[in-house]
Amino acid sequence: MTGPVRLSLAPEGVRRLTARHPWVYRGHLAKGTGEARPGDWVALCDRGRPLAWGWFGPGAIAVRVLAFQEVPDPLELVRRRLDEALAWRRRWCPDEEAFRWVHGEGDGLPGLIVDVYGRHASVQMLVSGWAIRAKVLVECLLERLPLEGVVLRNDGKHLEKEGLVREVRLLAGTLPADGTAEARIGSLRQRVDLMGGQKTGAYLDVRHWVRPLLERFEGARVLDAFSYQGHFGLHALAAGAERVVALEQSDEAVALAVRGRGINALPDRMEWMRGNAFDSLRELERRGDRFDVAVLDPPPFSPSRGQLEGARRGYKDLALRAFRLLKPGGTLLFGSCSHAFSRELLLSTLEDAARDARTVFRVAGSLGQPADHPAVGQVPESDYLKGFLLGVDHERKA
Repeated sequence: MTGPVRLSLAPEGVRRLTARHPWVYRGHLAKGTGEARPGDWVALCDRGRPLAWGWFGPGAIAVRVLAFQEVPDPLELVRRRLDEALAWRRRWCPDEEAFRWVHGEGDGLPGLIVDVYGRHASVQMLVSGWAIRAKVLVECLLERLPLEGVVLRNDGKHLEKEGLVREVRLLAGTLPADGTAEARIGSLRQRVDLMGGQKTGAYLDVRHWVRPLLERFEGARVLDAFSYQGHFGLHALAAGAERVVALEQSDEAVALAVRGRGINALPDRMEWMRGNAFDSLRELERRGDRFDVAVLDPPPFSPSRGQLEGARRGYKDLALRAFRLLKPGGTLLFGSCSHAFSRELLLSTLEDAARDARTVFRVAGSLGQPADHPAVGQVPESDYLKGFLLGVDHERKA
């Protein structure tokens, strides 16, 4: 590989790199600096002195930084980071069949996501630096884990801004004929749609949120909103729930959940309500249903700070209906995966909803990201997932 293209930094870019943030925006580059092509390995310089190295891209974020010291061979750096990431998972997530191997900035590999589902991996290459090196990256993955197949899942937002096309395809190996893989997620075996499911196939970041609920599921009536393929609902059945009502609008996700119930030989006590979750919650309230446990894990309502007020209204409406659907002494798990929506703002929103529902709650637990989705202190954007486990007491009216 040829040497890096040298780019000069504006003062704000120097300050950003001094703080060890790995995103350098276009405005952080000095006017009249050198030219680079998408995917180039570049050195970011202050008055000729290199401060950091990374991939250049055409989007608003001009450079994703991989190193703050000189790297003779960037591919050797990538191999080392993959080894370090795998060692971290083996230390903190031992014996997991489904886990995130690479979490972008959290593993010093910004713009790269690698999720493992048993003997298959699903990869997102969100910047051109990875996309043009896809072949060698896949070789690195196969050298480290005995994978039967590797899938590219580049079908998310903002790819066009990075000069990338949206595509889903098999990069190496084979897949089952239906494009799904089976893996243990949490304590249950589930089918994962690698070619067409959400994210890389499933939501791995909330799998550990089931644990504090397991004892509360026994004999309970459980509401699993935004259920997707029924991760919480299936675990509730396995823990002895009397009944589960799951809300989901994707027919494909429901089909995977039904297969998951069969794979694990779980009782047929799961009712599916298909459609918009807000409408389904209103219908449950109209028909007088009440639950011992409610799980609400909605999609991101505020991907940017400009959408915070709309997100707050949406979260409050969901929480208000959940409080009304819970029995006295019930349990609510409420999550948010919007980075811009802070933990403090989420708790404040839940408090407002409880006040309108004329109830009170106590915080039994504050939830976050699992160890295989590590946040980095210097990168606040990497700390995106938060949730609260609440004990709701209708007897103590607000």
